[in-house]
Amino acid sequence: MEELRNSAPTEDADGKPVWSDGKQKKATKGAHPRCNQPPRPTAEAPFSPRPSRQEVERRVAESQLWIAQRLPLIEIRTNARQNWGITNVRTVSRYLSLARERMVQELITDRRRHQAEQIFALNDCARRAMDAGQFNAAVGAFRVIAEIGGLLRAPIKPPEAKG
Repeated sequence: MEELRNSAPTEDADGKPVWSDGKQKKATKGAHPRCNQPPRPTAEAPFSPRPSRQEVERRVAESQLWIAQRLPLIEIRTNARQNWGITNVRTVSRYLSLARERMVQELITDRRRHQAEQIFALNDCARRAMDAGQFNAAVGAFRVIAEIGGLLRAPIKPPEAKG
């Protein structure tokens, strides 16, 4: 079947195959399927060029944003397909794992800055809760602020009594 598919569309007067570009194709006698060459780009399916380091950094930063926004994985994959032209799930997963690693590294190195950001956000949350008359939420936010600042210990859960 493969011989028929790969055969030349026409033959010359001597019975030799004539290819559309005028060149004769060499016979691949004894070619083994495992010896095939990797796919080459064609006009129908061109390979996209590898992204530059700057582009990779931009993609990682965008992945960090999507993770911080807690987007569902299917939506992240859709965004990657639309924004970057990536359809391979493993490639998207690699970008996401690199983004997560960087986020953890930044949290470790900039712990004080991260704490300050969290305290500021909780202060804003407490202020909005008080404006809305939700005083329990405001007290909870202030308690978390005190725990982050080290002014208050987080409550320790007592061991459950076996009865």
